[in-house]
Amino acid sequence: MTVKIEVSLSNTLFEEVESLAREMKMSRNELLSVAIQEFIERSETRRMMAALNEVHGDPPDEEELATLRQMLELHRKSLRDDSW
Repeated sequence: MTVKIEVSLSNTLFEEVESLAREMKMSRNELLSVAIQEFIERSETRRMMAALNEVHGDPPDEEELATLRQMLELHRKSLRDDSW
């Protein structure tokens, strides 16, 4: 299903859209749809990255540091015991 909308563009932007659509051999509608979809995907990626940075942005607390130290020690021990 498609929905028809009306969009106002400056003359300059309209001419750029027209030129690019001709160059890419697609209609204005196709070009604008692709552009909007790409904009939405980039926006979603930025939001996801911001959420990940918020979760992982804080330095590790004492419990996490203790777990990391234990993991490192186990790793060292496994390497010491390995006969390679």
